[in-house]
Amino acid sequence: MTRRSIVLLGGPDSGKTNYVGRLWPSFKKRKGVLRAERLPDNIAYVDGAVEHLMQGNFAPRSDRNLEVGRADFSISVRGANGEGALTELMVPDISGELWTRTVATSEISQEWLDVLNEAAGAVVFVRALSDQNVKPLDWVTARNILRLDDDDAGAGAGDDAVTEPVEPEHPLPAEAAQDTISLPSEPDLPTQVLLCELLRYLDLCLADRADGGRPHVAVVVAAYDLLDPQIRAGGPMVYLRREFPLFAGRLADTGRLDVKLFGLSVVGGDLEDDDEFRSQFLERDITEQGWVVVEDGDRLRTDEDVMLPIAWALGD
Repeated sequence: MTRRSIVLLGGPDSGKTNYVGRLWPSFKKRKGVLRAERLPDNIAYVDGAVEHLMQGNFAPRSDRNLEVGRADFSISVRGANGEGALTELMVPDISGELWTRTVATSEISQEWLDVLNEAAGAVVFVRALSDQNVKPLDWVTARNILRLDDDDAGAGAGDDAVTEPVEPEHPLPAEAAQDTISLPSEPDLPTQVLLCELLRYLDLCLADRADGGRPHVAVVVAAYDLLDPQIRAGGPMVYLRREFPLFAGRLADTGRLDVKLFGLSVVGGDLEDDDEFRSQFLERDITEQGWVVVEDGDRLRTDEDVMLPIAWALGD
């Protein structure tokens, strides 16, 4: 049996947990291009995600402490709707917070480097309209963060103007001042910078496929159903060019990676703000809901098989 590792990457709230939770019912019902020989027993966090979805709720965003142990899982699958060779698919659990810290510090542990070096492919997630997506600073935002206004800048004063320090009316003791004074924190890492760096790590580290082909990477825009219909009709790349132009530009030069874009809706609609859809969802089998948009060059197609991104990463 061949052993292939697939790594799932993304920042916080990127949609990875709900995607894995949505895969499980399809594996159990033997629906989709990948068929599981046997489901593992020790996957508590996956079962938790499935339970949330079955109750008509998205799984809450994982906010684990970075030092908490990993929750990897492996599963034996056959591709080609069960006709392919038996493969042990291993999915290492690496939190979005950990990847964000890795990119922000430019430091990656040997353990995570080994995970990338052993992976045969990857799925990179970005969730549309997430409040965790961080946009790059513009001058207006930067001005607000730096608190620069005419008064602060000494409006009307020359470059050599000197401002005398003003003593506080009731100065604090040194110890108290040390406890209460805090410097402005660094701005959060823009999401598109994170995505570009994740792609760079994959380009550098992923192993070539057994057949000598380029490593496969699926880029998944999760919560695709929430997008404006016009943007949705244009395909995932149209959305990425609009919201993450730096990352979209990086995808134009993927180096040694073979990248395919997908739009994903794990259940086919909005469970949080659409009560009518939620009622309909609870009346139907979860394996009959959800879809992916597959971008093949200039052509888009919609498919009900939510396994397609991970099957692409596997090379099936």
